[in-house]
Amino acid sequence: MKNDLTCGVVRDLLPSYVENLLGEESKAAVERHLEGCPDCTARKEAMASPPEPEEAAREVDFLKRVKKGTVRKIVLAVVCTAMVLLGGLALKVFVIGTPLQAQSVAVLSAHDSGDRLRLMLASMDSGGAFHGWKLETVDGVTSIYARDVLASPLYSSGEAELIVPLNFIQEVWLGGKSGRLLWADGVVISQRTMDLLEAKTPYCGDAPALGRIAELLQISQELGPYTTSLHTSSQPYAWALEFRDTLDTKDWRRLRYCAYQMLALVGNLDQIDYSYRPEGGRGRTAAEQLREGSVSAKTAARFLAGLTQRYNAEHNSSWPVHESIKEYAESPLEYQRMVTLLENYLIYQY
Repeated sequence: MKNDLTCGVVRDLLPSYVENLLGEESKAAVERHLEGCPDCTARKEAMASPPEPEEAAREVDFLKRVKKGTVRKIVLAVVCTAMVLLGGLALKVFVIGTPLQAQSVAVLSAHDSGDRLRLMLASMDSGGAFHGWKLETVDGVTSIYARDVLASPLYSSGEAELIVPLNFIQEVWLGGKSGRLLWADGVVISQRTMDLLEAKTPYCGDAPALGRIAELLQISQELGPYTTSLHTSSQPYAWALEFRDTLDTKDWRRLRYCAYQMLALVGNLDQIDYSYRPEGGRGRTAAEQLREGSVSAKTAARFLAGLTQRYNAEHNSSWPVHESIKEYAESPLEYQRMVTLLENYLIYQY
């Protein structure tokens, strides 16, 4: 049979021939050509023989270098990604921060000088800091905003002194109206006022709530240990306190100071009953030693009405006179006014 394949064609077909990828007819044609062509036969044998060890080693080294380079690229990519993430986190916690939350700020002092409010504020977190303080006033309400970050060389101060202008201002809030009221209508609102209003309860049978109110009023710290009991089966609903220690005149004033607030904060509480041993009670019988008393919600309201009228006359103010003691717990402003009256005329000047 005539061999019609040229050397050029056979050399193109040799890789497929060696790999046994040709059809039967093409394979037979290549083999006929190889029988009469030493050059093509030599090429075929070179392609079919295994590579030299030295060449194989070079191929292995090349593959290792490729693999090593790939691993380096992967490691570098992972490191770069981690650095970007850490940089973003650092930017977030040390520079950008979060909007100030009122509960994360302690008001060290607040002084109303008439035309401005001077505030000393501090972070509740020892590792916290603030920056970007700004005041926004809308419709007579000033809101204080800032960014809360972790302390760093860039922002290291966890304290701030702010001056808030009070001209034509009715209220000052820390963190906006969803935060904490600091000042209203000429009165600085204390943190304890806000805490007590949060603890108020409509029912005098709510023992945990009453315990929280007594804790915030610091009754045991100021007046000594006592036992408590509740009368809730019928009116008048009463909260009774029996003190173990002797109380003097100053203590008695503190007791009534607390009693008025307790009556305001408990919705259906009608009276506070109390008992204590007065000074000089030793040597008497148990019955003579014990002094008892009570403060009713109606009596407290009349007493505070008198104090309000006295305050208005002395300060040329127009604080409202409330008929019910409960009205003082309807807003931070009214509660703080009640506390101011009690401190001015019962604790210090009465």
